[in-house]
Amino acid sequence: MSQEKKTFNDLKTEVIDTEKCVSCGTCEAVCPVNVIELQDNAPALVGNCIECGICYANCPAVSFDEPEMEERIFGRTRKQNETLTGIYQEVYAARATSDEIHEKAQDGGVVTALLTQFLNDDGDGVIVAGLEKDKIWVPSPVIAKTREEVIKAAGTKYTPSPTLVGVKKAVKDEKLGNIAVVGTTCQMRGLSLAMMGTMKNKRIADSVALKIGLFCMETFNYDSFMKYLKDKEVDPGRVTKFEIKNGRFYAWDGEERLHRAKLSRVKPLIRPVCNHCTDFTSEFSDISVGNVESPAGYSTVLIRNEKGKKILEAAIKSGLIEAEPIADFEKGDTLVHKLAEMKKSHQ
Repeated sequence: MSQEKKTFNDLKTEVIDTEKCVSCGTCEAVCPVNVIELQDNAPALVGNCIECGICYANCPAVSFDEPEMEERIFGRTRKQNETLTGIYQEVYAARATSDEIHEKAQDGGVVTALLTQFLNDDGDGVIVAGLEKDKIWVPSPVIAKTREEVIKAAGTKYTPSPTLVGVKKAVKDEKLGNIAVVGTTCQMRGLSLAMMGTMKNKRIADSVALKIGLFCMETFNYDSFMKYLKDKEVDPGRVTKFEIKNGRFYAWDGEERLHRAKLSRVKPLIRPVCNHCTDFTSEFSDISVGNVESPAGYSTVLIRNEKGKKILEAAIKSGLIEAEPIADFEKGDTLVHKLAEMKKSHQ
């Protein structure tokens, strides 16, 4: 007897009502009749559900078979030395060469430079986390089509953005056929399901040419985050950049430091759903980027497949990025490995 098909009602019961939803927007993106919308960071029905089960099958919070997805994306499962990091080919410390990028971007500015290269290579657009107009630090997916738009959206937001909603707008509404997507670990998993899962979305699969994953330990609840800043007499409207570095959380207004705190002070702001995540390095992307292990002003870059290798090599060749291999990464005793182990072991 075939297994009973799960629908949006099951998604609501098992994921939304139990507060396991990661707010990635995958369910909205894959709904064939466009009756799912994210409202207050949670999916809601806004029309008649046809009970096809596609939303449930593509939800990364329901289930995610790592070995099966590794076979589909990379053609193999991870080796022993990849247990904590996921499959990779090469690892670099890299930085963007543009001062303009460094003024706005996080750490080495590598993601911004890679996206610039993608657009220079005739990409139609890139999906990044920007900010909603007329609101303070509310993340929203942006379809950037120029270098200027990419730079404007640069920088870590630390609260969730429904990245796959941006994918939906790019693919379904604007009918873009060659896009890159930047996202956190859960968003990369949702996108991987939409592209290569058992009930994948062909239009998304055909249109997404590059997945850039971000190292992610956790994200903050927006309301709690804003309240925390105000309680510390920090005007969120003045903040130009947030940063986590060397066990400290920072809020900056240009060069002026508005706030500094130990990470333990901001731990209560973390979304509970992040405690269920075991993926630190965005293991199911083409190329992953983070700010640990590399020197100050650089980013750590994991090349996972030929797509990732091709875009990094192109950016180096064009002078957008400079990079050096990280020696002895495969020994498994870097800070990347330690943080990845922490995230896997806290379950």
